[in-house]
Amino acid sequence: MGQGSVSRRTVLGFAVRGFAVTSVASGIAVTGAVGLSGCGRTDWYPFDVTPDVSVLRSLIREKERMVVRYEAALEDGTGPAELLERLLEQHVTHLDSLVDALPEGVGASGEPSAGPEGEPSPPPEDPALDAVLDLAGLRALTAAATSARLDQAAAVTDPALAQLISGIGACEAGHAHLLARA
Repeated sequence: MGQGSVSRRTVLGFAVRGFAVTSVASGIAVTGAVGLSGCGRTDWYPFDVTPDVSVLRSLIREKERMVVRYEAALEDGTGPAELLERLLEQHVTHLDSLVDALPEGVGASGEPSAGPEGEPSPPPEDPALDAVLDLAGLRALTAAATSARLDQAAAVTDPALAQLISGIGACEAGHAHLLARA
């Protein structure tokens, strides 16, 4: 290092402590002020939607699609009705829990929840939901959802939310097992 130079370690050390560092000799001015007091909170988050809300919204959409799939399978008589009804009821319970986990004043979708004249807007249509899955298809869908829950639980900052997502994943793993045995 030449005379008048400041090492990166020195700059980072001062920046982390909240000091301003200026190196006039080298013609470089570096100012660092890092406030570590906000770590772990989302108050500072620069966007309207926190990462936790994004994960919740994604999960809610997945669960809504899962409910549609199970309802279609029941309507079509795809498998043992008693089992499918029980699993559907659990998916609806999961969906309710996820919606309840959203912060107050935040909707399940990023769009306004009311259509013209204050009526709820219908969910967007997904042509892929028109196909009725058999038991093997429902098992594969549920197994895929189970594995996605690990990443989703790791992506949130709220420990209670991570626990909820993990619990839903564990329940879905049980669903996949029951569907495999049916």
